[in-house]
Amino acid sequence: MRVAVTDEGEVSREIASSGNWEVVVIDSPNKVYQVKPDVIVHTFEIPYYEAGTRRDKAWTYNAWMAINIAKSGHKIGALNVYLSSFMIFNGRRGFYEETSTPEPLNYYGITKLAGEIGISALGNYLVLRTGAIFSLSYRGFLFNHIRSLLLKGRAVCNREFYLSLVSTRSLGRVISSLLSKGATGVINVGGRISQCEALGEIAKYSQGHVIEREGPKMDFSLDDWLLRTFGIKTSPKNEIRETFVREFHDNERKDTVVT
Repeated sequence: MRVAVTDEGEVSREIASSGNWEVVVIDSPNKVYQVKPDVIVHTFEIPYYEAGTRRDKAWTYNAWMAINIAKSGHKIGALNVYLSSFMIFNGRRGFYEETSTPEPLNYYGITKLAGEIGISALGNYLVLRTGAIFSLSYRGFLFNHIRSLLLKGRAVCNREFYLSLVSTRSLGRVISSLLSKGATGVINVGGRISQCEALGEIAKYSQGHVIEREGPKMDFSLDDWLLRTFGIKTSPKNEIRETFVREFHDNERKDTVVT
């Protein structure tokens, strides 16, 4: 099977190492016709911390470009796998199901929802609504907290904030498993944990200190019942342990954190 990814980033590398397939990089609709992949995983994005200030760029790549590449994929019969986000929800309820009504709180969430809608309208799609993707170097929702723990020895958390987490390595494995099982549709990915609990687990390996503070109650967690019906279960604590034991201790913090 030939799997195309749309960048050469960390998630793409994990996808490449998690399956027995040929992985190629595409960056335009024309490249789709040249390469003719069986699957396209839309890995490239403008992240949330940049999307708010670079709205034109975020819309171009998270929505418009992704949809145009997906159109080419649809024409050659490829499965489009779009990586969406928990940020398409407003955080007032939590345990969001695949059928829950989206209501993004930021522009990043708006672009991801637009990408979802455009790609799913084509048919033959797999939309993965991920929790907060993390590693020591991945510039996701927890990146600044992790960097603060590693570089300053402390991080501040909201004890009333809940979310779902998935490591880059686990996400690669989940994608590989779902593709092998022929999954399609919309599927939530990531296990539920509080922000303070997650940072507390990370602090065990980084020897940092977590400062808990009162804040507005927010719950962005995803209900992963559907994912578990495929025999796939993610565990935030296990993924934090795996990530930090492997990358932090084995590599002695060398070249693992982007400052």
